Amino acid sequence: MKRGTYNFEIVRDYTYLGTILTNKNELAPETEGRITNANRAYYALLLLPKSQSVLRAEKIKICKALRRLVTTYGAESFMLNKDNAKQLATFQGNVLRRMFGGIKVIENWRK
Repeated sequence: MKRGTYNFEIVRDYTYLGTILTNKNELAPETEGRITNANRAYYALLLLPKSQSVLRAEKIKICKALRRLVTTYGAESFMLNKDNAKQLATFQGNVLRRMFGGIKVIENWRK
């Protein structure tokens, strides 16, 4: 076996087991990627949440599946900070508003 020097490529980010690892250990690209994947899953199933024939309980199950399964896949490999947790909570609220519509605050409707 020949001994010598090795050249390793330096990269900014790398996907390992579905998780984006960065050279600065940032979580923002990972969270944004998870939200993007969950949005893709939501729009692939768009007819179900918008349907009037689907029960509200079933719509909530769809929302939980999107949030829990898609956004938290492999979540054991990173730690959330307040900003990333807020992004995920905002995504969940957006999905619920898309499915159920706005809410009435005093006399105004908020989307």
